Amino acid sequence: MNKKLIAAALAGAFAAPVAMADVTIYGFISAGVEYAQATGGVDKTTGLAVKDSDQYKGRVRIQNENSRIGFKGGEDLGNGLKAVWQVEQAVAVDDSAAGSGAGAWATRNSFVGLQGGFGEVRLGKHDDAYKIIGDSVGLNMMVNTSADNAWGNTTYARGGNRRNNTALYLSPVFSGFQFAASYSADEQRSYVNTNERTNTSVYGGGVKYSANGLAASLGYNHVDDAANLYSPAASGTTSGNKLNAYMANIAYKFGDATLGAGYEYIDYDTYKQDSWTVVGGYQFGAFGLKASYTMLGKAKDMNNKVFSDSDYKANQWLLGATYDLSKRTQVIAYATQIDNKKAAMTNFGSGNALNSSTNTVGTDPQAYGLALKHSF
Repeated sequence: MNKKLIAAALAGAFAAPVAMADVTIYGFISAGVEYAQATGGVDKTTGLAVKDSDQYKGRVRIQNENSRIGFKGGEDLGNGLKAVWQVEQAVAVDDSAAGSGAGAWATRNSFVGLQGGFGEVRLGKHDDAYKIIGDSVGLNMMVNTSADNAWGNTTYARGGNRRNNTALYLSPVFSGFQFAASYSADEQRSYVNTNERTNTSVYGGGVKYSANGLAASLGYNHVDDAANLYSPAASGTTSGNKLNAYMANIAYKFGDATLGAGYEYIDYDTYKQDSWTVVGGYQFGAFGLKASYTMLGKAKDMNNKVFSDSDYKANQWLLGATYDLSKRTQVIAYATQIDNKKAAMTNFGSGNALNSSTNTVGTDPQAYGLALKHSF
């Protein structure tokens, strides 16, 4: 048989599935030069100053700004129903360290689901509804940089996260309103004694309204056994404590200007703490200017003999600027500083936290950076 015919037949057999597949490759690569430090810490058990080796002394670093690559697609199943999927992972362009998630797949939102007139259901590793609804308002002015101030051990929006084993529901938009609900299962259910197991499953939801430049949201999350807390974890935490998180955000865009504010309240069995943020931004053609100020309040009912409730306070300011070289390439500049009181341990988000001793609190992270971002 003619070898060319065989080759053509094989090529057609392998190419057909690829041609029929609905697959989109997307993501961005972002990296920059940054000066960072976090000094001024004290020992969390004594309140005394710590040695230099437990501080994050000033240094210049080439910083990966939360780069990622993703693949997504779907299939029309007929009658208004569609199968959807996504696989997304972190890309550490500065050092390719496995610890950043670069050595694994599906480190970010990855799921399979169904979409239709009822809305959308997703199953996989995913941001919970609290985080999705909170992010949708756009109060995180310098997201994906060291000036990122939300989600995790940060100054604001600490009650939500990306979680394993998550079922997520997103409703259609009704007259500007959209609802979301999520459940993240605890598949370990570790025993704390012979007859009792922990349950760190997380459930919650949120609602968003968006119309005519206005965006507003409400969110709620609940955990029965909250073992992994953010600030003020400096005092030590144990399982068996219920955690309830509440958040309200609002932003208004008029012309090229944006103003917004948000409030979050964390109610944990052994403490209560709130935070608020105000943000603003303005776009001058290709130039963008952004700023925000966030305050983390007292940690009430801590009953700590070393620190007072006020010692768990923190605040963060940031200034940022962007310049669009094209629709896909952007220059980013930022400056930010967190002022942690003696018992607070808030840090930067987006994987850009400044490391110090686990026994150290009260350090004041600060960063000044210039980065280049290309989206694809």
